[in-house]
Formats: sequence, structure tokens, C-alpha cells
Amino acid sequence: MLFRLAANIMSKNRPIKIILRSCGRGVLYLVVLPLCLLAPLHLRAEADNAGKSYRDLEHLFVLANLEFTLLHEFGHALIDDLQLPVFGMEEDAADRIAIIAMLGVRRFEPEQQMIPWLLAVATDWYTEWELRDRLRTGAAYWDNHRLEIQRFHNVVCLVYGSNPEVFDDLMDTRFLPFERAVNCEYEYKQAQRALRWASEQHGYKAGETPDADRVKVSYKTPNNALGKMLLGWVQSSGMVETRARQMATRFRFPRPISIDFENCGSSSDAYWHQPTATITVCYELLGHFLKMAKYPLNNPDRACQIPLVRVYLSERLGCPEEQSKTGEKMDNKTEQEVEQKTGR
Repeated sequence: MLFRLAANIMSKNRPIKIILRSCGRGVLYLVVLPLCLLAPLHLRAEADNAGKSYRDLEHLFVLANLEFTLLHEFGHALIDDLQLPVFGMEEDAADRIAIIAMLGVRRFEPEQQMIPWLLAVATDWYTEWELRDRLRTGAAYWDNHRLEIQRFHNVVCLVYGSNPEVFDDLMDTRFLPFERAVNCEYEYKQAQRALRWASEQHGYKAGETPDADRVKVSYKTPNNALGKMLLGWVQSSGMVETRARQMATRFRFPRPISIDFENCGSSSDAYWHQPTATITVCYELLGHFLKMAKYPLNNPDRACQIPLVRVYLSERLGCPEEQSKTGEKMDNKTEQEVEQKTGR
């Protein structure tokens, strides 16, 4: 897989250096696999500075999933305030808007930067599902959100469908089954066409001056040191303000929109509130993303149970042909870390 990716990049006359290296503890887990093997070289640290490498990868993971969440909630805002027609579940539509928007704003980035950013979103959903399965918590089949594993496959499908040649490495029998992959390019074009239609119908016309301040961002002071650290990551990236300006200048919102970062206590969530035209992002959700990024580092013994790891690293890790999950339990710390399910 890694060498096919290198071939794709080199075919565009871009230099690439292939580094095969263990990620700190010598074991790769699902969340680390795409981020470590495909991460931009500037995110890599030398062997004697592995701690910094992990912090950089955690930083990328948190910001990528924040971007997806923010654009997902913008999807709800578009559907509500612009009265967009929706056939099917609104949550599915919001997910598609988020991924299409992410692919659009990052289409000119080098693959070394774009791929790990997009895969961070997919791997978060896979990890959420993996942890639910280990805790034996029942899936809410009645919920208006898709199951985490379904959202994982939907994200991967749209990413692959955006450019099957570049993202050919995503397709295998476990990560993206062939039966789904054959329709992914159509699914991507369908979603892209829908978002383009919304922009044409509800965007600014030629000669009109977009109101770049139509979407405002505010940050309340976090209650703890972790929240302050994560707020620093968010503000230093400038990503939230950039996405706010892009949405404000692309769509003619009938009223001002607010993006508020707040302390939510026990709730690790983000949500669109239609009566007040507000997107709320909880600092606790950023902390949840950080825990999802840390999980593989704290549980390297489970690496061989992840299908993608077994496919590509089975021999190097000495994985048995089929490792049973029977009787396996998570430690108390991990259970506490993932006990709260986000409402995204």
C-alpha cells in the first residue's frame, strides 16, 4: 500500500522520501497506522524525539475531527436556514456536506498533507465503534445518527470516490470493500453536485459583495488546563475562523450565525441550535478527540486485532492468523475515558 501511494505521488513529479519506522512503542494501531505511515514529513520526529511526534499527531487528529464536526454542524445550518431539500436522513446529508467541503478546501494540498488529515476523521469513527464493541455497549439502532462503523465506511467511500487514482490505497477487502468501492465515485459526484447546486441557488451573485462577517466565532475561557491547551491548538491554527469566512462568503445566510466554544460540563458534544442560529462546540469534545488519538498509544497489545494492521503488518508484529477477542476486557481507565458517547 505504501509503495503504491509513493508511486502515485512520484507520478506527479513530486519528491518523496519513504521512511519505515515504528511509532514510538514499536506497535502500530488502527488510528496510528494511516497517520504514522502517511503523515507529512514535517510531522515526523527522529527516534530520540518520539514524544514530540505523538503530540504532533494528536494535534492533527484533534484539528481534523474538529473541522469535520464544524462543517457537519454547518450542514445542519444550511439545511435549516436555506430550507434545502433533503431526501433521507439529515444527519447523513450533514456528514456528506462536511466531507465534500473538506475535500474541496484541501484539493490543492499535497497528498502527504491531505491524506492523513482526511483519514483522521475516518479512523476516529472506527475507534469509536471499536471501543463500543469492547465495552459491549448496545448500539442505538433507533438513533437518527448512523452507527459509527457506517459513518467510517461512508467517509472512506467519499474520500476514495473523490479521486480513485490517488486514493487507490484505500480500497481493500476490509478497509473499503470492492462491492462498495465501485459506487464511491458516483456517490462523491452526486454529493458534490448537490452542494454545488446549493451554492448556486443560495450564494452571492456576480457583482454582489459577500458579508464575510456573517458568521462570528467566540471562545469562552476553558475551565481547566486541558481545555486551555486545546483552545491554544485551535486558535493558533486559525482553521475555525477560516472556515467561518468561507461559509459566510459562499452562502447567503438569512441571519447571522454564531460559532461558540463553551464549557459543557459532562457533555462532549457539538450541535446546531436553530432558534438562536448558533453552533456550539464543547471543549469536552476536543478532549474526547484527544483521548481517541491517545487510545492506540495506551493499548498497543490490541494492535493485532485490527484488520488493517493484520493485513499489512501481520508478519512484522507476529500476529496469529486469527486472534480471538473472547474474554478481553478494557482497563478501568480506558472505560472511563470512552464512557461518554458524543452526540455528533
